[in-house]
Amino acid sequence: MDKLLILIPSFNEEKNLPQVLGELLQVKQQLCERKVDADILVIDDGSEDQTTGVARKANVGVLQLPVNVGYGAALQSGFLYAMDKDYDLVVSIDADGQHQPPDIIKLVDAFIKDPHDVVLGSRFVVDTGYQTNLSRRLGIKLFSVVLKMLSGKHIADVTTGFQLLTRPVVRLFASEYPHDYPDAQMLLLLALSGFRIKEIPVVVKQRLHGQSMHSSFKSIFYPVRNLLAIVVIMLRIPQVKQNMAIKTV
Repeated sequence: MDKLLILIPSFNEEKNLPQVLGELLQVKQQLCERKVDADILVIDDGSEDQTTGVARKANVGVLQLPVNVGYGAALQSGFLYAMDKDYDLVVSIDADGQHQPPDIIKLVDAFIKDPHDVVLGSRFVVDTGYQTNLSRRLGIKLFSVVLKMLSGKHIADVTTGFQLLTRPVVRLFASEYPHDYPDAQMLLLLALSGFRIKEIPVVVKQRLHGQSMHSSFKSIFYPVRNLLAIVVIMLRIPQVKQNMAIKTV
């Protein structure tokens, strides 16, 4: 059986986690029928509420970070954990209830049918009615165009955090992962490094409770910050490829 780790980066998500974890535990049983042995790991990113307590009450794994390090760094700690525990596949999913846990089955089935290095759960392959703020919409369209120009790969939802990753990708992310708005940057890195990426449509809802990390004033600068980060990724591509070659020897 393949070993799969479901990563849930969480910051002050005590109100959303009970429903998300309840659904994930049901998904875990369905994955077992597909000969996939799944574990669940909540990464508590320095929460000030009972995020860790909720996860422990649900009897799932918890990686409790002592301070808030941000979404990207929290996810990277999960990738390091996955490498240390020798998982074959990793799925990242949000803790806020926007991603639908049963859609993990879609990601796994798509991977089983046609293996790729990355399977993305996309909001925009088909029109599902999902809406985000203007700055985010402009940023997503812009990065999709930039990715196409630089790599030849068209990806409609370049900022999705709902992803299935294979072990080689997790190994790369464990050493190379931006801490701010990482999704578009890392897709560019993967595409330019020769990894195979596919998108499948999923339905994404508005978060259950609380405020998105992208809904504050800082989201206005989202497109500019991501463009600068993409420039950094382009400069780092030769070194990253060299490091990958060394690790595979």
